[in-house]
Amino acid sequence: MSKRSERWLTASFLTLAICGVVSTAKAGILTSSSGFSAVTSGLTVENYGAYSAGTPIANGGTLGGLTYSFNTASGLGGVITNDYNSFSGESLAALQTPLPLNANDYFYSNEGFTVTFPSPVTAVGIFSNTNLPVAATISAGPESGTVTFSAYDTATFGFLGITSSTPFSSVTFTSSTFNIAEIEFGTAVPETPTWALLLMGVAGLGAAIRIQRSVRMA
Repeated sequence: MSKRSERWLTASFLTLAICGVVSTAKAGILTSSSGFSAVTSGLTVENYGAYSAGTPIANGGTLGGLTYSFNTASGLGGVITNDYNSFSGESLAALQTPLPLNANDYFYSNEGFTVTFPSPVTAVGIFSNTNLPVAATISAGPESGTVTFSAYDTATFGFLGITSSTPFSSVTFTSSTFNIAEIEFGTAVPETPTWALLLMGVAGLGAAIRIQRSVRMA
């Protein structure tokens, strides 16, 4: 084999290897919690069970390492409530009147919140307790989407998740007549075809090294 052919073949294999190493996660909107779990890893779960009902969260306030800003007509921020369905017994709601907590404390029509994470993530999933049908919007970094819940994902909870190939630090959720049972956040895993490329790249790199050795020995 000529030196020129050797260099071309080696460069080709190295290019394939590099393409395999650069793995990215698929960006998208998901309405299935099981589908979300299948494309994520290392999820942190906030289900509000560690806090007492009636715990207020001011706009810009932090609870459990998460920082919240609320878009509500009352402007009173958020509150932990035990008045509505949840996984842990408590959930996140909007404070509609000054404390004490009452049954009117939930997110009203077209209200929502933004939560900022301690460090950037690439996947967030939100369970909201709501009436059907209802529209919900989620946005994070360059990704956003609006869906209409016509069926529950689990019990009385709709699920809306978002994944991105670009890390983001916060997510915004907007809907109507709801409380938040759980927020999951973590890492979106690379697509299966990307991992296939990675394996091909490693194999190609090994082949290139073997070819170089055989040419030198010839």
